[in-house]
Amino acid sequence: MKRIPIFEKIAIRVSGKNGAFCGRFTRIGPWIFLMVMIIQSMVSAQETEGVLAGQVRDKETGAPVPFANIKVLGTPLGTAGDSSGNFWMRLPPGRYRLAISSLGYAPGYVNAQVHAMRNTLVEIFLTPVAIQYAEEVVVYGDSEARRPAVRLNRTEALMERMEGMALIKRADFAWEPSIRGMSAAQIGVVIDGMKIFSACVDRMDPVTAYVEVENLKELDIRKGGFDLTLGASAGGTVNLVTYKPEFDRPLLLRMEAGVESASALRVARGEANWSDGTLAVRATLSVKQAGDFYAGGGRRIRNSGYRKYNFHVGFSRRWGTDRQLEFSLIGDEARDIGYPVLLMDARKTSSRILRLEYFWRPHGRDGFTLRSKIYYNHIRHWMDDFQRDVHRRTVMPGMYMPMFGETHTVGWVEEVRLQKGTHVLKLFLDGYRMRAFADMQMISLDAESPPAYLMNLGDVVNVQGALALDHTGMIASRWWIRNNVRVDFSSRDVTREFGRRALTGFWEGSDTYRRYWTFSASTSLEYQFSDHRSLRFSVASTQRMPSHMENYGFFLYNILDGYFYTGNPSVLPEWSRQAELVFEQFSRPLRFRMVGFVNDVRNYISGMVQSKEFKVYTNLSSVYWLGAEMRGEWEVREHLATRWSIAYTRGHNREFKEPLPLIPPLEAMVSVDCRWDKFRLALEGRFAAPQNRIATRTTLEDKTPGFVLLNLRLQFPLAPWLKIRLGMENVLDRYYHEHLSINNLPGRGRNMYLMFRILFPPEG
Repeated sequence: MKRIPIFEKIAIRVSGKNGAFCGRFTRIGPWIFLMVMIIQSMVSAQETEGVLAGQVRDKETGAPVPFANIKVLGTPLGTAGDSSGNFWMRLPPGRYRLAISSLGYAPGYVNAQVHAMRNTLVEIFLTPVAIQYAEEVVVYGDSEARRPAVRLNRTEALMERMEGMALIKRADFAWEPSIRGMSAAQIGVVIDGMKIFSACVDRMDPVTAYVEVENLKELDIRKGGFDLTLGASAGGTVNLVTYKPEFDRPLLLRMEAGVESASALRVARGEANWSDGTLAVRATLSVKQAGDFYAGGGRRIRNSGYRKYNFHVGFSRRWGTDRQLEFSLIGDEARDIGYPVLLMDARKTSSRILRLEYFWRPHGRDGFTLRSKIYYNHIRHWMDDFQRDVHRRTVMPGMYMPMFGETHTVGWVEEVRLQKGTHVLKLFLDGYRMRAFADMQMISLDAESPPAYLMNLGDVVNVQGALALDHTGMIASRWWIRNNVRVDFSSRDVTREFGRRALTGFWEGSDTYRRYWTFSASTSLEYQFSDHRSLRFSVASTQRMPSHMENYGFFLYNILDGYFYTGNPSVLPEWSRQAELVFEQFSRPLRFRMVGFVNDVRNYISGMVQSKEFKVYTNLSSVYWLGAEMRGEWEVREHLATRWSIAYTRGHNREFKEPLPLIPPLEAMVSVDCRWDKFRLALEGRFAAPQNRIATRTTLEDKTPGFVLLNLRLQFPLAPWLKIRLGMENVLDRYYHEHLSINNLPGRGRNMYLMFRILFPPEG
């Protein structure tokens, strides 16, 4: 007799009246069963664990270091210290190596032996170091890598250094991130976990443009669909984590000013922090102004300047070690932004991003924490072509086309964390309401022709909610497992009658209201060879809902292929199936990480030609991406280290039998970092191979030649209260352009910069 798997038996019993439900349950049944087993294993965990506890202290003063991060190397486990530097966690018996980090301190490491049903106490001392703006702190999912770098002036420049990441460039401003060849709605970009939506229908205002380097504490980069806690996406998520007020700094002032030669950039920024121990306040302000930039060989790129300012204010109040309330406001304003390779320029951008967050860790409830967050953001974007010669333009010649767009988003996130021994279970409730509007005018230069009006997004409202579960735990000696399950729901429609009539007329009366349900899940299995080496294999099945523009956009011009796109209310969610293999070595002096991945996407959303100049969004049968990445660090000597990274991605469209568009070529970066006392010198080299695999049917690309760039950076103090930072980028003054640069926008030529930084209190 043929044996029937348990999940098929369950499906057979419920399939009598609803075959569709049977199919769905067969797909999600294994994940439900797995989560039940996980919860049961946590509840029935054996009482053979030991407690590892300790305190983190300043090596020079002996004072406690509050809220330090403690990670158990080679495992996904970790915890955080309290305001007095104390921490504790339950672990199975064994020998562990801890990595301890805190802002303003060099990372520390300590070995600890945990015994069954006994307490093990450790004392950890961290060495204070000078804090740099936008120190390159990058988190890759559950594997953390902290790589200090000589400070950079752009948030986007930090992302550009990450293997597997590239930037879509439309100007000398607001570069858009791409992860493993995926961009736009295929990836998520959030700020402190908050959902934020760009206002420009031409993607001229990516979310990354609203966080400056003085705001940025770390880049939380989660590649692929293996971590679903921030959202369901095939490509991954970029979380811009901002600085919070610091309770251990009674008064701190920093000011910086400098110039860059390639675009005559002038920048000034400042930061202040005050605290009395229970209340902390932090504020930053920066101002930038740049003219036209020069590409290699002294070629001036006209109409490429901009000016902007950014501010960030945060308040934090705590009660003991178990409760804390935070409020933050980010504001960003930009004016007169030139886009020399596009049809229009951005006249003005404006954003306000607010967050209120509450953290609770009750006494007597070991292993339980609660984090609640509510947020609101309002993004606005104006663009026009009033300063362009529109007479000879090939696209809608003889008329001006001013455009406006805005988004409003209000959201709520609830996170519950439970820990029992090595098992950690997190529950996320995530919901938001987003409203998007965009319109344009068409003003003819012919006085006899009346102006026309077009609504690109007719007050689109999307109400979306999600439930996510994230479990991590040890299942056997040296074996760890991580499971993610996420269910998303969306209800969306066009609420303004004028915009609804345009879409229903285009689709011959089709209703614009849509409702989506998606289910995503992932599993990672990791084997720890030793304290310093591990191998992890991950698989995921994720569904991505269409974006509001893919559903409801009306006559959106795409500069990549010259077509006007119209949304499709009936487009289906994309379905991604992917796998990843990761090998890591943590030990010094040589540390490295190697990754191989494959991502197969069905119902791929793309434009389909409808007529000579128009496309509509539709689902293609199948596409795929595959590739490999590596990064490493070798500490040659105490004051000399070299770092490198390399990445390659290949994308292919099975339906059109051609490469996918906007796939970066093979890229690599190597740097040599030297330190003498407080002097620091870095020599960097960046290499990009030619990209000859291009899309010719879905997008009009051209082949891109390779290039090599060299950068030199130096940092040193003139006094305890004054630091100098200077350097030269593109030392050889190469003329080049990236494959992801729209219309072959060239990169900046030789760029020399000089920055002065004042600190109070002075560094000892």
